Amino acid sequence: MLTGPIPERVDHRKLANQAGLIEGSLPIQCFHRFGEMLVEGGGEVRLRLEFSKGDFGSTSVNGSVATEVCLICQNCMQQFIRSVTCDLALQIVSDESKLERLAEVGDVIVMPDKVISLAELVEDDLILAMPMISRHEEGQCPGTDYEQEEIVLPDVKEEQNTYRPFADLAKTIDNQNTE
Repeated sequence: MLTGPIPERVDHRKLANQAGLIEGSLPIQCFHRFGEMLVEGGGEVRLRLEFSKGDFGSTSVNGSVATEVCLICQNCMQQFIRSVTCDLALQIVSDESKLERLAEVGDVIVMPDKVISLAELVEDDLILAMPMISRHEEGQCPGTDYEQEEIVLPDVKEEQNTYRPFADLAKTIDNQNTE
């Protein structure tokens, strides 16, 4: 079991053979695409990853990732801190022929090398865990008069008159055919 500061790159096959557990943290600077989404790039991402042997010679990775990030609220344009967490369940395969067999299992990564970057392994899931629109919790925007208002639309039960220009024409044709 690896705990504390963890290496940026690990041998996933070796960890799978040993049923390895990695628990520790990586600096946010290791996550390039994820870091571009943030106001400040400081902080750490906490990882807990369990490696095991999967089907067809794959490596199974299960675990969780958590961090706190600084974002800009799109309502009040002020910075705020938000917790981002996600669970991982994926398979690592060495070539695409194995990918086809495991396609129904869930998330699968093709990695011909036995050494893999932990940041690259979890970065996509971190990005997907980010809010689509970053904002404070409802009613938490400081120093603004912004209040989210629910709009209630009236029920339209009245039958609307729709102009149908050819409705009379159809009646006239029916009358001519019956005569």
